[in-house]
Amino acid sequence: MKNKMMKGAHLSERKCKEIIRLFCEDLTATQIAEVSGVSRVTINNYLKLTRTHIAKYCEEHNPRYRMAGAFSFMPVHAGAGPTFADEVQEETGWLYGIARHDKKLFVDLLSRHEYEELRKLEGNPDYAGYELGNKRQNNYTAVADISAWKLTKLERPSLQSSLQDQDDYDLFWSMTKSRLSKFRGLNRGTAYLHVKECEFRFNNRGEDLFKLLSFIIQRRPLHYSKAAGDE
Repeated sequence: MKNKMMKGAHLSERKCKEIIRLFCEDLTATQIAEVSGVSRVTINNYLKLTRTHIAKYCEEHNPRYRMAGAFSFMPVHAGAGPTFADEVQEETGWLYGIARHDKKLFVDLLSRHEYEELRKLEGNPDYAGYELGNKRQNNYTAVADISAWKLTKLERPSLQSSLQDQDDYDLFWSMTKSRLSKFRGLNRGTAYLHVKECEFRFNNRGEDLFKLLSFIIQRRPLHYSKAAGDE
């Protein structure tokens, strides 16, 4: 029978759904392999495609993308996010800006320069040298360095945060550290996908994740997230 979740899949659609359900329950790849009877290599491939889909879903619902107009689906792959010409590639992937919109948190990849400039706002909201030249930066109220496990909340008079906002930042960061610390030696190339998964889980923590993720995959099957050459 044709697998509607992924074109050319060697697994049945029923087995794919089982993997997605176990993923939603936050089991590790090893645990999913043991429960499902599918090899860990295959599980890792499916989880990467699933996280890529999640990353694109988060991007599509990020206000800075939506307000820019029509958004076309472009698969994210390892090393996801923008490439910064003014810094060594190894420095990207670890730094993120966090913004709040409609009671949800949205996380964006930052360059080292953007991160350092935003950090200067800590305790100094009137920092005169804050000239990033990109209006999207003005919405960030926190920045995170996942390589050092450091969250910095920014002093932004124009974006006053309530106590609930502060609690949400702490809850999100606690959840993110807990989830990412499970990966021994998190790879820079896939860090973005894991961070976006944390964003997805946090913003939809009151939802049925399996139902939501099934809808996302039904809308665009998993093979849409395959990189060129993976076919």
